[in-house]
Amino acid sequence: MRNKQNWLVIIISWLMVVGLLSLFAPSSKEVASTSKNAGLPDTALSIQADKVIKENFSSNKGIPLIIVFESNKATNDEEIQRVLELMEQNYSSIPKFSKIPMEQRDSFVSEDKKTFFVPLILEGQLESKEIHEKVTEIKENISNIIPSDFNTYYTGPAGIASDTIELFSQADVVLLLATVVIIFIILIVIYRSLILAIIPLIGAGIVYGVVDRVIGLTGKFTSITIENQALSIMMILLFAVVTDYSLLLYARYKEEQNMKVALARTRETILFSGGTILAGVATLAFAVYEPYRNFAPVFVIAVVIMLIAGLTLLPALFAVVKVPKKKEAKTKIWANAGNVSTKKPWTVAIPILLLLGIGTWHSTTIIYSYDLLASFPEELSSREGFTKLGEAFSEGEIAPTTILIKSKDEKVVADVQEKLEDRPLVSQVRPSSSESNKYTQFSIILKVNPYSKEALNEVETIREKLEDQQVLVSGETVKQVDIRNINKRDTVLVMGLMTVLIGLMLALQTRSIRASMLMMLSILLSFGAALGFSTWTFGFFFGYTSFSYRIPLYTFVFLVALGVDYSIMLMSRLKEERKQYEEQEAIAKTVEKTGGVISSAGLILAGTFAVLISQPVMELKLFGFAVAVGVLLDTFIVRPLLLPALLSITIKK
Repeated sequence: MRNKQNWLVIIISWLMVVGLLSLFAPSSKEVASTSKNAGLPDTALSIQADKVIKENFSSNKGIPLIIVFESNKATNDEEIQRVLELMEQNYSSIPKFSKIPMEQRDSFVSEDKKTFFVPLILEGQLESKEIHEKVTEIKENISNIIPSDFNTYYTGPAGIASDTIELFSQADVVLLLATVVIIFIILIVIYRSLILAIIPLIGAGIVYGVVDRVIGLTGKFTSITIENQALSIMMILLFAVVTDYSLLLYARYKEEQNMKVALARTRETILFSGGTILAGVATLAFAVYEPYRNFAPVFVIAVVIMLIAGLTLLPALFAVVKVPKKKEAKTKIWANAGNVSTKKPWTVAIPILLLLGIGTWHSTTIIYSYDLLASFPEELSSREGFTKLGEAFSEGEIAPTTILIKSKDEKVVADVQEKLEDRPLVSQVRPSSSESNKYTQFSIILKVNPYSKEALNEVETIREKLEDQQVLVSGETVKQVDIRNINKRDTVLVMGLMTVLIGLMLALQTRSIRASMLMMLSILLSFGAALGFSTWTFGFFFGYTSFSYRIPLYTFVFLVALGVDYSIMLMSRLKEERKQYEEQEAIAKTVEKTGGVISSAGLILAGTFAVLISQPVMELKLFGFAVAVGVLLDTFIVRPLLLPALLSITIKK
């Protein structure tokens, strides 16, 4: 009776913490914001160029919104003039196109006169939410003042930012509900137990309540940026990991019939599991690219609190509920897997290694994209506007590249402009109406999508060739160039650090360099195969030819950090079985006794990340799919077959 009272005290303490935090701390959503400088450091060349523009050209302070007008029939000069006048009357930041001769504004009107566009500057240093509010207001206003025979689209950097907010406005609610439903259904189907289906969800809900408010406090009282995307993925991770810990505790509780004993037997597994996840996500703090770096504090907070809950709250929730004493029915599936892996290790290992090798090889052939619009639904205003601009003008109109020359000498300026006009992908050199005492400014319009690989290569070449002529380059394309360079550095650094850290933790847990190296090898192959097979699937069935540059790092961090959990569970149990059996038989017994709980946990984890496939952005679809594939590979192939086979092979040698 006293033991149950102790467990109740733990539960009440957690509930009190949740209640107090809910009263006095902000939620994480209340403090969420976006990275400054597109996530780039102040030292990036594109950001330095932006700084020069802001300091020397007062009219360039803000973010551009491109408003595209399309009519089913050719419009005459008077109709265009009327629209421009209406726009200028309502928005002072629009260039006075109606005041200049028609021939000088021809570059903003298509040849067939069916399409024209107006650039508008949203002034000030605006957060994404503020941009969305302003764009929404502009849309409502323009729909009232512009004749209905025009179709209107809103694109450019501000339009894209606004649509991004719109896409994710209801995402968290949908993700939360879908995650809860998926976990509940899988637990009911596998265990046919209402208790086991409800307790993990109650525990996850309590933990989420604490994590959400602690992150809110962090965002409010520190300079750490809390991003919405990090919060969404954190929520999925939290529910999945808490459920994994619940299943592990429940399985051992059924076996030992005493929660204190069960907790003592699983404590090491939970500690090392949480530690590897913590080490994995913490490595993101070393990234230069801010959206990567901003993941670290969010996930570190979540993992630490999950770890504490796994050792206190979850055992308490199960301990206060009467659990049936009937033992779990044994299944031959995992016993057979353990036997075949240890008795015929080469027969098992070779085909699996070939399968994983093929997937990993394919992952090296992936083409990566820096075009956010390509991830958006085709019917979205910013993407439709981009398409209309590309059809009527040049795709480069959506994001012109600004050239800054630290000179007012006409010969110097003419020389630079001549060089740019000769570039193969430059469609037009466009003068600027902004003036400065030190700098000359003009824009170049590219013939290709300004977010494409060709555009990035072209602008990077231009910047390098003009570097000695005191030329700075600004704009969305050159920002993507800097992001591409930083992303390469961050990906190599984070993956390397994470591999070393987790490898060291595995060596500490297993007390074996051999075992830790085999575990890391199997996990890395699982990651490579998951990435390769997932991108192949999206390419073959959905026609995608390139994928977001963020996919490899995101997939690596979460798949490796989470996938290693199941190997830790396996190796922790192996330590116990070695006390009763010889090594080969101990491995087989370990697979048999951990098979049920690990396969259930893997299904839960794969199912929760698969929820991301429901999101409207292709980047999240692929990320969720890749993690789900990787977890299933690890749960049903790598952990019960490949790893035991490799352990057996190395023992025999």
